[in-house]
Amino acid sequence: MTKKLEEEFNLPPIEEVTQQETLPTVEESKESIEEVQGALSVSEKINLAFKEIKGLEDHEVEMNDIAKKAIESYEQLMNLGMNVSDMAAGKVFAEASNMLKIALDASDAKTKAKLQQIDLMLKKARIDKFDNKGTEAESVQATVFDRNELLKIINTKED
Repeated sequence: MTKKLEEEFNLPPIEEVTQQETLPTVEESKESIEEVQGALSVSEKINLAFKEIKGLEDHEVEMNDIAKKAIESYEQLMNLGMNVSDMAAGKVFAEASNMLKIALDASDAKTKAKLQQIDLMLKKARIDKFDNKGTEAESVQATVFDRNELLKIINTKED
């Protein structure tokens, strides 16, 4: 039975597939565990930061309410559209589709607000990380020259 399925779906023999699977080494496993733990710690920090942000929960509740009411209105308009004449049904169905669009926009607004907060948090984390590196490492020194001094330096190096 397996041979027929392999031929039918043009699959390699099962022996080859099972032999190709290699188990990761202990070092690879430890590295992947560390990466996952790092990602989890970042996500936990973001979740904790969401709790500290005021107004985000209110926005989410409001958007959920709008979406819920829009879907209820959609259902009512669809029922009404089925019970009116064909001439009037088109306008009723068009308004019903508008209600679905409103529900979708409300859900999108909620998600967009969360994503913007995450983006801001990640940008802040990058800036903080850069600032920490700048304070711990040597500070960058720059020398300011005017045009004439630069020309003199260039001319002396060419000679």
